[in-house]
Amino acid sequence: MARRRGEITMARTKEKAPTGVQSKIRMLEQMAEGLDDQVAVLYRRAATFEEEEFLLNREIEERQTEINRLILKLDAMQAERDRVMDKIESISKEASAMREKIIDHEEEFALASIDNAISTTLKGGIDQQTFNESQPAQAPMFFRRMTLSEAITQPLNANLIR
Repeated sequence: MARRRGEITMARTKEKAPTGVQSKIRMLEQMAEGLDDQVAVLYRRAATFEEEEFLLNREIEERQTEINRLILKLDAMQAERDRVMDKIESISKEASAMREKIIDHEEEFALASIDNAISTTLKGGIDQQTFNESQPAQAPMFFRRMTLSEAITQPLNANLIR
């Protein structure tokens, strides 16, 4: 039987090897088994790391999804706030314009009513214009400033506003 060099069996090695060499071989075999055990432990540890890495990546993806959802919600809220602020600004400008128009035309309204009162008095004479409780006055005697709620509920006379 021809044997190759690398296929020498343990029994044959033990037969030929002296006791000191046998103990060295056994010690090296035990060290190799210990290293193999250590490699197996390290493989299990590496597998654990891979599993933890997978779980962490999955959690990162979930949180990123949540972050993206919150960012979209924030953008929507900011857009709504901007829309409300624009509406506030336009309504404030409109209210200011109404107030300015009322203030600007208040003097004209007063002058027009005075002119109407004077012309009525001049046409009919002083004694002919009488006021009684059943008839309302032809021309108002004084003006008060119109409030915003009245301006909204009662449209201004188009003839008086120029």
